[in-house]
Amino acid sequence: MPDIYKDIGSRLRKERTRLGWTQDEMGERSGLHPAYIGQIERGSKKISIETLRKLAQALSLRMGDLLNESSEPLPGDWDSKIGGLLRENSSDDRELIYNTLRQLAKGIRRRR
Repeated sequence: MPDIYKDIGSRLRKERTRLGWTQDEMGERSGLHPAYIGQIERGSKKISIETLRKLAQALSLRMGDLLNESSEPLPGDWDSKIGGLLRENSSDDRELIYNTLRQLAKGIRRRR
């Protein structure tokens, strides 16, 4: 039987490293101690729903995303991931990211 806490920890580590964050940065963004983040990632701590909420919020994900066993993003996950990219940047950078994505989408539509 799979260990749900190890699975959550693995997904947490994957998302944290995808964003290029250290455990210290994850701790700052979630309000949790970095050592506790490490314990969660190793699956050695059983976390509460409130802790899961804090982690998901810091990563700009839904709690279900950390519980999801599928490695494929769910249909709304892309909105969450793109929203996370926008929220993590300054206003000028957000505009640049948005315009870049918009141009990319136009180019893809033209190729179809």
